Amino acid sequence: MLGTLHNLCRFFAPIFLLINSASADERLTKGIDRLVAREGITDDSPGVAILVYQPGKINFRKGYGLADLKTKTPITPRTMFELASLTKPFTATAILMMQDRGLLTIDDDVRTYLPELPEYRSGPIRIRQLLAHTSGLPEYLEMENVPARHRTYWTNEDYVGEFARQRSDYPLEFAVGQRYEYCNSNYLLAGTVIARVAKTSYGTFLRNEIFAPCGMKQSFVYESPTSAPAPPANGYHRAVGYERGKQQLWKAAWGVPPARNEETLTVGDGGIWTNLEDMAAWDAAQRAGTLLQPATNARSHQRSRSADGKQNDYGLGWELFFEDGKLIGYGHNGSWGGFRTSYYRYLKADRSTVILSNRGNFDADGFWYPLNDVIENHLDE
Repeated sequence: MLGTLHNLCRFFAPIFLLINSASADERLTKGIDRLVAREGITDDSPGVAILVYQPGKINFRKGYGLADLKTKTPITPRTMFELASLTKPFTATAILMMQDRGLLTIDDDVRTYLPELPEYRSGPIRIRQLLAHTSGLPEYLEMENVPARHRTYWTNEDYVGEFARQRSDYPLEFAVGQRYEYCNSNYLLAGTVIARVAKTSYGTFLRNEIFAPCGMKQSFVYESPTSAPAPPANGYHRAVGYERGKQQLWKAAWGVPPARNEETLTVGDGGIWTNLEDMAAWDAAQRAGTLLQPATNARSHQRSRSADGKQNDYGLGWELFFEDGKLIGYGHNGSWGGFRTSYYRYLKADRSTVILSNRGNFDADGFWYPLNDVIENHLDE
């Protein structure tokens, strides 16, 4: 009898495991569905795409709401979103790749590559200070009356010389290296350094040296009106970013042709368009060390130091998260033109989460915490 029971258990065990696994996945999906509904996201509103990824396994991948209110196109794992400031880790990675290849060092004076920049009395700005947000530069997005080389849009090259031309109106916010202060100008200039050193556009360098090696097949950089590929097939639709307008109605705020034609096409601080599929490939490449030498990659996850004596919870392109002095995770968020994005690799659980939204009032960073609770309650049980 015992032998018979033993054999039956051996026979049915795989079936029991499959049932338990399926029910766990189903409970996870229902839990995230409820969480998304709590945010007010419906089938006919701007929404969100969510990825939960562990090595070799996608635990969850789903879209909610509409990518485009006019065409009623739903959000799916293939929907393309503007990453906004989540572009910054890609920019920092590109700079560090160039250092690994001997094309530059992050201790170089930025004026070596961008001689139009002014000389500041507090010392030269180093590339590493751009990547760590300790340069003291003013915010380029606040500059006015910037001449454009192109009739209908502005690019990085339009702004580089403005730091000197408008220096009296936009001086340094603080002495070079004195403290940490997040500023988009740092990554605008880092993106421009990449283009000048590579002797090609920022988007072309990323496509050839990051997107292709990582298997990010649909990703691109919106850096000119013609840089967005032809309208994609096979469900790779592009979201439109929406902000709340009058009477709380959704108003289109950002997008690529043919849906919209934007005027500010600066890159490095933003500009990448991608989706959940490609972000899973990016995460896998990060884990595999595809792009950077191990020591370089480790350096990017170390706290920066500033002259005020502080260690800052920002490395080289990454926001860093610590617990009892130990690094427990890193990532970045983004916010621009109705797009709200977040990538976070949670080292304690060896799990990565990607949140991409075209809903301007959506708090992608804040959403991570209840999402992680749902994941731990259902996935880790």
